[in-house]
Amino acid sequence: MKKIRRDESQACMAIESSSFAVQPVLSFFLPFFMPLFLSFFLTGCGTGGPTADKMLVTASEQRNGYECRLVEFTAADGDVVPAYLLVPDAAEETECPAVLMLHDHGARFDIGKEKLVSPLRMAPVHVTASSRQWADKYFDGAYMADSLASKGYVVLVSDALYWGGRSAADAQKWSRLEFGQAESEAQTTADVDRRDSLKTLKKRVFDGQKVMADSLLRNGVVWAEKILSDDADALSLLASLPYVDESRIGAFGFSMGAHRCWLLSASSDVVKCGAAVCWMMMKEDYDDSSVSDLSMRIPSLRDRYDFPDVARFTFPKPMLFISGREDHLFPSASVEKAFDRMRRIYSEKGAAGAGECLVTEFSDEGHHCGLAVQREVYGFFDRHLAFGG
Repeated sequence: MKKIRRDESQACMAIESSSFAVQPVLSFFLPFFMPLFLSFFLTGCGTGGPTADKMLVTASEQRNGYECRLVEFTAADGDVVPAYLLVPDAAEETECPAVLMLHDHGARFDIGKEKLVSPLRMAPVHVTASSRQWADKYFDGAYMADSLASKGYVVLVSDALYWGGRSAADAQKWSRLEFGQAESEAQTTADVDRRDSLKTLKKRVFDGQKVMADSLLRNGVVWAEKILSDDADALSLLASLPYVDESRIGAFGFSMGAHRCWLLSASSDVVKCGAAVCWMMMKEDYDDSSVSDLSMRIPSLRDRYDFPDVARFTFPKPMLFISGREDHLFPSASVEKAFDRMRRIYSEKGAAGAGECLVTEFSDEGHHCGLAVQREVYGFFDRHLAFGG
C-alpha cells in the first residue's frame, strides 16, 4: 500500500505495509450490535443495483467539454428515479474518475438534482429560475456538478424522494407561482393573493414531510433508509458505466447531502473517498424536533451511535469534513468536539499501521458552500481520485 503524507491531517498516518492489527472496539459499542449494523449498511450498497443497460436517457445537451444527460433508472423497490448524468468528452477514449453528488434539504423541495447541476435548456422556466436562485444563495452562483464534469469527472446527481422530479404536486405549484412570474410585475391585489397562496403551499409541503414519513412507515419503510437505499442504487449505476473507473469513485454532499455522503461512505466499499460539507456535530447538541429530521433519521443507528462515530465505518478511506464557523445550524463548538472524536478514531485505528487520511476543517462561512470551500473539495478529489489514485 502507498504512503500518505503526514502533513495533510493530524490523523493522517503513513502506511508502511498492508498488514495491521485491528484495534479493540470501545466498550460503549455493543459487540452484539456490530454485525447487525454492518449487515444493514453493507447489504446491497452499491452492488447488485441498477446497471447502465437499465438506464434510460430522456434528453441531453452538449456543454463545454462534457455532455449533460437527463436520465431515469429504477430503484430496488421499483421507484423510477430521475437524475442528471454528466459525461466528460474524454470518456470516449478512457475510463474517468467519478463522483456521486448528493443534494441538500434546505426546505426547498421543487428542485433536487438542480441544486448541483445547471438544468437543461428545455427545463421549465420555474425550475431554471429556482435552481439559479439556490446556486446563488448557497454556492456563490456555481454548479458544482458542472464544474467537476468540466475537470474530467463523470458525475451523477439524482433526486431524493420528495425532491425535484419526485416532489409533491404542491411543491411544483409553489415553484410555478414563486418563479414563473416576473419579479418586476407591479404589486396588485392579485399579487397579494398570490403571496398568501405561496405561504399556504410552502407550509403544506413542509408539513407534508411527516405525511411522507408516516405513509412509508405504515408499509414498514423508514424514509431515511429509503433515501440511503436509493443513493446506493445510484452508486451502483454509476459504477456500472463502461466509461467510469470503478476504482476511482467518490461521494460529495452539502448539508443533508453531507449526511447522505458520510452514511453512504460508511456503507459501501464502492465509495473510495467522501467530502461532506456542513453536517456534523455531537448528537447531544442536535435538535431533532423538526419534521425535516425525518428524512435523515434512522432509529436503529441514531439510538446507538453518535454522529462522529461514523468515522469507525468510513475508516480507512480518505474523508473530508468542512464546517462553517458561523453556521447557525451546526455550532462550531459542537462540531469541534465531533471532529476531535473522529480524529481520535482514525488515529487509534491508524496507529496499528492501517490509517488513511481524515481531513477536518472550518471555513469562515456560515451554512454555505462557497467557491473557497468548493476549491478544497475539488483539490481533495483530485488528490484521491484524479491523480492520487
